[in-house]
Amino acid sequence: MNETGIIWTEKTWNPMSGCEKITEGCKFCYALTLAESKRGTPAFPNGFDLTIREHKLREPFRLQDPTLIFANSMSDLFWDKVPDTYRHRIVDVIEQTPQHEYQVLTKRPEALLKFSRERKLPPNFWAGVTVESGRLLERLDILRQVDAEVRYVSAEPLLSSFGDPDLSGIHWVITGGESGSHLYDAAVCERRGLVMYDRSLKKWVLRDDRVQWVRDIRDACIAQGVKFFHKQWGGNYPEASGRILDGRTWNEIPRLPGQRREINNGYLRQLEAKAKPTNTRDGLLFDSVQ
Repeated sequence: MNETGIIWTEKTWNPMSGCEKITEGCKFCYALTLAESKRGTPAFPNGFDLTIREHKLREPFRLQDPTLIFANSMSDLFWDKVPDTYRHRIVDVIEQTPQHEYQVLTKRPEALLKFSRERKLPPNFWAGVTVESGRLLERLDILRQVDAEVRYVSAEPLLSSFGDPDLSGIHWVITGGESGSHLYDAAVCERRGLVMYDRSLKKWVLRDDRVQWVRDIRDACIAQGVKFFHKQWGGNYPEASGRILDGRTWNEIPRLPGQRREINNGYLRQLEAKAKPTNTRDGLLFDSVQ
């Protein structure tokens, strides 16, 4: 179980690793880059090929405090190469540790829906689907059919406008821009970035037209009573352009384990200290649970 720079969670848990690219959002996959850079090492002996890590199944039981856990930051639980028996063992662990909340995220909503109809998802299983562009909004229709207490959407990397999305039945939306050194390529950045690199200023700047993509999603969340979390604008590294939208940061979340009102993530606290947002709603810096 690892500390993490993924600021919308508290720990990452990877009882397996490996995946395959299936949509445009996967093109510059951070997990693949990391795993392949360490291929042949004890950490990733098989690179980004499927690697089952049974010894990690006991990790959640060792946590002393109720924790928000991103399950499989280095894989996809609903990848068809994952043995179904092992998938059930992972969900067994989630069910047996109700003090924790598990954020499960997939790009394979059809497989998630099928599984949820075969086995009732535990209350602490958050069903999440990546929707990186308006062309994939049909994934929302599939997610809505999943019987889960929390259904959420990760719009990261956000590659196009959502227009005016119907978020009925969705409890949480995360937005974020692409990051990585590949964005120094102007053509790639034009296709994929919420930011651009200004070589005269020597810094990343927001693209006004694409800021509106995030603002539209934020406004839809507010109008439809959905929690909203803006993770990053992106650049050569995730927070190269910060994460303030309209004068403040957005850290809303449906609920947290235990009695806490803030995500317990050290990196998030560092970013918040630097951001100094203004015009925070209700005067709260962490507007997480209302």
